[in-house]
This record gives sequence, structure tokens and C-alpha cells, in this order.
Amino acid sequence: MASEIAKEIVVDLGIFPLSIVKSALYVLSERIDGRIGEEADGKITLTLVPIEEGLDSAEMERALNQALIAASVNERAFQMAAPIRNYLAQTALSITSESQQTIKEFIASLGSERTDEHAGAPAGHVDISLPEEQGALTTTGVQRTVDEEGGRVLLRLDGRKYLLPDALWAAYEMRDTCPCSIETMPRGQLLVLLEPTSEEADLNTLGERFEHWLEVARERSQ
Repeated sequence: MASEIAKEIVVDLGIFPLSIVKSALYVLSERIDGRIGEEADGKITLTLVPIEEGLDSAEMERALNQALIAASVNERAFQMAAPIRNYLAQTALSITSESQQTIKEFIASLGSERTDEHAGAPAGHVDISLPEEQGALTTTGVQRTVDEEGGRVLLRLDGRKYLLPDALWAAYEMRDTCPCSIETMPRGQLLVLLEPTSEEADLNTLGERFEHWLEVARERSQ
């Protein structure tokens, strides 16, 4: 069991904006429980509590500093990539024919009987068939299906809320833990297939992480 040591750190929001702080804490969330306090005079107090066994106050502070810097670098890289994101969004590129085939095979494995009719959409019994109207997706803009037996996760994204560059950015952030395949669909929708290499991977957690990075990408591009 991890130590009950708690460390308070004051962060200057002029150097690390709140969005960067939140990203850094998310990256550290498996090692450190980071609690955000109230903002005052352009600064914010964070309370760090170790989750990982053996972490002391100094190590938590170093880990936070490293995560803040990395998040800032990623933010800068994301801004510099804006022209590429815009180009991809305007041209609405599919990723690769291999990715499309992989997704279609996954859909078929779910037992769809209407694959041809819906151009690759899953059947209604898994609740991710393409709707007749574009507004049929939930307000979150994401519909997730977990295939426990096959060890895969399929996410259907509302193209009005999430653009292809957003999905690409999320896939990039997941690159070390889970390969992603992406396919564009009618009415601007996107299908994302997550296929973790580890059989012990928690599929629901992977889906949640992809959605987290997807939301981060969307917020940064606005």
C-alpha cells in the first residue's frame, strides 16, 4: 500500500495554464493522486498523494515538473501542427485501406447482417449502427462498443464534434499502449478501432483514455 504522504505544490498559471496542469495530472494519475485547489493571484495549489509504492515528496514534485514540461511541449507541438490538422480536416482523408479492412472485419465479427447496407456500420443489436439522421449520436459525440472476447474496442465519433485531426492526435497519444485504426464514414463520422497488444489490458480503461485525449485535442484546436 502506498504511503499517506501528501505534498502541496503551488503552480504559476502564467507559466503552466490550467489546461496544462490538468493534462500533467492525468498523465500521472496512475502514480499520483493530484488534487486541484482554488486559484488565487494567478497561482493554484496542488495536493499530491502517492499511489505508487515508494514515492516520496521530492519524487512526486520532480514527476510533476517533468509532466508539466512535457504537457507544455505537446501543446506547442499541437499548435505548430495546426496547418496539418486543417488540411486533414478539409480533405477528410481515410487512413489506410488496411485500417478500413480491419474495422470491417471487426464489425463482421460482431455478427452484423447489414454490413453492406450500411457501408461498414455494425448491426443495431450492438447499438452502433449508422443512424438515418446525423444527429442520432448521443450528446457526448462518442459511442463505444467493447468486444471482450476479441480484446478490442470500437468507437464511433460524431464528425460535427470531433474532426479527423482530433482522432489522429488521440491515436498518437495512445501509440505506446494501444495501436489504433481509423476509418472515415458517411456524414463525417469516424470509426476508431483500438486493439491492445497486451491480453491483460483493461478495454474500458483504454476506451476512456482515448476519449480523454480526443477531448483534449478538440479543446486545443478551438
